[in-house]
Amino acid sequence: MHYQTHVFCCINERPPDHPRSCCSARGSLELQGYMKQRAKALGIADIRINKSGCLERCELGPTMVIYPEGVWYHYQTRRDIDEILERHILAGERVERLILEPGQKLPKHRRRQDLELTVSQVKALTNDIKMFTLTDADGAALPGFQAGAHIDLFTGNGLRRSYSLLNDPEESLRYVIGVLREKDGAGGSDWIHDHLISGAAIRATPPLNHFALAEDAAHHTLIAGGIGITPLLAMGRRLGKIGARFTLHYCTRSAAETAFRDAVDTVFGSRVTYHHDGGDPAEGIDLARTLAERPEGGHLYLCGPAGLTASARRHAAHWPEETVHYELFAAAKEPRDRVDRAFQVVLSRQGVTLDVPAGKSILEVVREAGYDRDSSCEAGICSTCETRLLGGRADHRDDVLGAAEKAAGELIMICVSRAREGETLILDI
Repeated sequence: MHYQTHVFCCINERPPDHPRSCCSARGSLELQGYMKQRAKALGIADIRINKSGCLERCELGPTMVIYPEGVWYHYQTRRDIDEILERHILAGERVERLILEPGQKLPKHRRRQDLELTVSQVKALTNDIKMFTLTDADGAALPGFQAGAHIDLFTGNGLRRSYSLLNDPEESLRYVIGVLREKDGAGGSDWIHDHLISGAAIRATPPLNHFALAEDAAHHTLIAGGIGITPLLAMGRRLGKIGARFTLHYCTRSAAETAFRDAVDTVFGSRVTYHHDGGDPAEGIDLARTLAERPEGGHLYLCGPAGLTASARRHAAHWPEETVHYELFAAAKEPRDRVDRAFQVVLSRQGVTLDVPAGKSILEVVREAGYDRDSSCEAGICSTCETRLLGGRADHRDDVLGAAEKAAGELIMICVSRAREGETLILDI
C-alpha cells in the first residue's frame, strides 16, 4: 500500500445559523493541522492525514475515521489528538473514551473526572482565613497546574466553590489553598471552615486556569487585596524561577490582618509594597499613580475585592485590554434598566430547540430539559458554564470574557447571558 494509514478529519463548514452546525465550527480545521504537525514530530511514517468533507455525524463532531481499521473517533482538544496518535497509531490500541459506536448519532454523557482529596494540614492565618493543604487520598501525584489556576471544592452542604492554588506549580503531591470565611456568603466558606479538619475527605475538580501568566511579558505588575493574594503567590513563585521582572502591591486592612505575610516576604522580597488602609480604601494604594504609566511590555494582574479590582481596571483603561488580567470575587451589579426577553436556543448536538422565558437563565432551561451542565458561581464570574456559541448574537452579561472575545461571539456563559432581541442562539450542547 502506498500509505499504511489514512485518517479522514471532517472539516465541513455550514452557514453559522444552521441548527446542526458543523465540525469546522467546533475547531476541526485547526486540530487537523495540529495532527499533521504532531505526526511529523513523532516520526510516524506511511500515514496520510486528510481533510474530509461531511462525514454525516455532525452532532458528534469533530469526527475522524481511521483506515484500514475503520475506527471512528470524536475529539475536541490537542490532548485528544495526542492520545489518538500515541495509542492508536503507534501502539495499536483503541482510545475507548473517544471511540464512536456503530450507529451512534448523539453524544453520550461524559462524567467529570473528580479528584478524591484528603486534608493533610489546616492552619489558621487570621481570625477568618485558614490555609488548607490537600493531597491525593492514596498519596499519588496530583494533576499538574500552572500559576493562576484554581480547583473547585464540592462542599457537604451542596455547593461548589472555587479556590486558587497558592503553592509552587512544580509541586506534584499537594494543593494548597486559602479560604476566607465570607460573612455574607451562601455558606460554602462556613462549611469549609467548620468541617474540613485534618484527615477529612473532600471532592474536587482537577485544576482549571482562567487567570494565566503571560510569561513572555517584559514586566509583570501584580495587585492583590486580602485573600486575593493566593493566586499571586503561585505567580510570584513562577516568575522568580523564570527570572522575570515583577512587582507586587498587597492591600490589607492592617499588618495584623495580612495573611501569608511570611510567604509573601519570601517569594517577593524587596519587590512587594504593602498598603494598609484600616478599612478605608481611600487610605490604601494610590492606583492612579501606580498605574499611570505602563512599563514597556508590561502586564497587569488583579485579584481582590470587587471595589479594588473595578477601580484598578478603570485606572488601567489606557493599558491594552489583553494586558490586563483579573479574577473576581463577586459579580457586578446588574443595570437597573436591563430587560429580560424570551428567546430560543438550539442544542446543536441534541437536535433540540428550547424556549428560554424572561426570568430564567439558559442554564436553568437546559437542566430542566434533562441535559446536565456544570456550573459554580451562576453569576457570570467563574466560567464553569462556558459554552461554545455556534450561531446567533448573544447579549453577554458575564464578567469573564473581554470585549474582543464578546465581539468575536464564539463563547457564552449560559448562567447569565442571553440572546439579543430577535436572535436564536445555537449552542454546542
